[in-house]
Parts: sequence; structure tokens; C-alpha cells
Amino acid sequence: MGADAKGSELAGAYQPDDWRGAAPAVVSRPTKRLRRPAVVQEQFHLRSRPASLLKERERALQVVDAARQAVTTAFEDIRLGRRMNLEALEPVVAGIAASVARNPVALPSITRLKEAHEYTYLHSVAVCGLMVALARELGLPAEQTLDVGLAGLLHDVGKARVPVELLDKPGPLDLNEYALVQQHTVRGRELLEDAGVTSEIALDVCLHHHERMDGKGYPSRLARPDIGVHARMAAVCDVYDAVTSARVYKPSWSPGQALEWMMGSIGHFDPHVLSAFRRTMSAFPIGTLVRLESQRLAIVVTEEVSNGSPPDVCVFLCAQSSRALAPRRISTARDAILGIEAPDRWHLEDWNARRDAMLATCAV
Repeated sequence: MGADAKGSELAGAYQPDDWRGAAPAVVSRPTKRLRRPAVVQEQFHLRSRPASLLKERERALQVVDAARQAVTTAFEDIRLGRRMNLEALEPVVAGIAASVARNPVALPSITRLKEAHEYTYLHSVAVCGLMVALARELGLPAEQTLDVGLAGLLHDVGKARVPVELLDKPGPLDLNEYALVQQHTVRGRELLEDAGVTSEIALDVCLHHHERMDGKGYPSRLARPDIGVHARMAAVCDVYDAVTSARVYKPSWSPGQALEWMMGSIGHFDPHVLSAFRRTMSAFPIGTLVRLESQRLAIVVTEEVSNGSPPDVCVFLCAQSSRALAPRRISTARDAILGIEAPDRWHLEDWNARRDAMLATCAV
């Protein structure tokens, strides 16, 4: 299905609450695109052609490394009261968008491996990539791509004004600390305006990416249809990367576990945007519970290397007899995946712990 068809399909799904018409004031003005030096084009692989997933991962690793340095500098400028250099971020967004256009799986597979101490900066890079991929899946106008990516890159810029000890606090935040952290949305928009950001998409996403469809988010407690589509997109991308990243106060979830939880979170996310996001992921993300042709249940433990190389899984249960099997890693090239299964259907006790144990056992 083409981008225009997808856009029309989604438009019809939201009557009279059409998500594309939400928050009509949020209209992106095209930003000035700069002529990029050859060294920048090479650094961010702006002219590279599509290749295998393994090759694109190599490119994505270089793009992510350069992007991390640029975002770190931007955040540090803000911490020190200096004006953010927006021109330095433009090729970052372009490079991330180019990688996602070649292969939407490669860059997220790199950013998901971020260390806890580099979370703030790589989280911005990851959300940028996820936002660009989601914009393509939703069929948003192509001319919005870089503004959508910039919005993802800068959505958490307000955290540059939040004490680091709160962002990395091992234990739970008290009410006063939580209220202070919540202010990063308001401070972020102020910082973007002070830096000369004119993209209404970036400004809206920075302020409203923590709003919820049921009106229980912050800072404005907006509910549909008052939340713009770009903020709805950012809510999905931000949470997905957050829960699949290791932090000082929590371990990471697998992609499958994250999507399973998000799809079951009523009132938090726009269901149509979340469904589109699900389609941008690998067909069977790591951690997904699946049924095989052999009528065994298994956990996906690797991502597809290419269209011709399906993932490996860890089998653990006979679906016909409910008999437990010794966890064993196999290739689905020999025992194909029939579909995704819901853990609740199989009454799997302590499912998250069991899944983590199997991933640890079969991933090596």
C-alpha cells in the first residue's frame, strides 16, 4: 500500500475525530535546507544506496556515533547558557532519515544497545529515527520528514535544565521531584524558541509528547482530539525507546515485551498511531512469543538478517499438549513461524521472568 493510500485509510478511521486535523495550529513551515559539504555527506552516508541489513548496521553505527556527538554538544551548550547551533543538527537529522529510508530496522537495533550513562543523548537519536520511520508508515507528507526528525531529536531538550541526579536517581522520585522533572516539557519549548527554532512540529512535540489520549498526561492534560498527530507519534516513540533501554533504576525490556505492553495500555497511546508503529518494527521483534509449524511455542531471540534469513527462536512448550520442553535455540528456516501468540492465552506464570531467562539462555 502506498503512502497516499495509507494516509487515506487512516483519515477514514478517525471520523469525526480525524487525527490529521487535530491541533490545526501545528503547521510546519519548511525550514531552510543547507548545502552539505562532501565530508558531511560521507560522514552521514547521505548518498549511500540500499544494501543488506548488516551493511546498513555498519553505516548506522557511524551515523549514530556522529549524531551522539552533535546532540551531546547541543545539550551541553544549553546547560552552559549558550545558544544551540541548529545548523549542526540539520545533517544529523538528514543522516538518520537517510538510514531509516534504506532500512527502518538497522538504526533502532544500534541505538537500543545504549549504555545507561549515555541514555539522554542516544535516546534523542533513537526517537528521531523512530519518528522518521513512523512518519513514512503513516503517509505524512515527505516534506515534513526532516521537521519530524528534528522534533524527535529535540523532544527532550528541556532535560538539559533538570538536575542530572534526578534523571539518574536509582529509586523512585517523590512528588516534588516528579513535578520538577515534568517541567522539562515547558522548559524545552522555551529553550527551542530561544534558540530560534521555527518548526511548529518541533515546538509542539517538545511541549506535548507526554500527553495521553485519556487526558491524564502532562503538562496540559490534553485529550483527543486536542493532541496533534506529531505529539501522538512522539508519545509512542519516546515510551518505546525508554522501556527498551537500560537505566540506572530499571533493566531494559525486549522489543517484543515492550510492544506487548504498549498494545495493552488502554488510554495512553493513539491506537492507530501505535498500530502503524508496530508495522515499522521487524515482523517478529526479539522477545516475541510465536507458534511454529511444529506446534511448539517459542521466543524470538534474533532479528531477521535479511528477507531470506528468518530469525532464530528458543522453543520451550508443546502447544498441543502444553508440555514443557527444554529451552533450545533453532532456526525458523526449518520450522517456520505461523504467527504471534498472546502469553495470557497460555496461562504462562511469571511470564516476564521466564522470557528474560530464555533470552539469556538462547541468545548466546
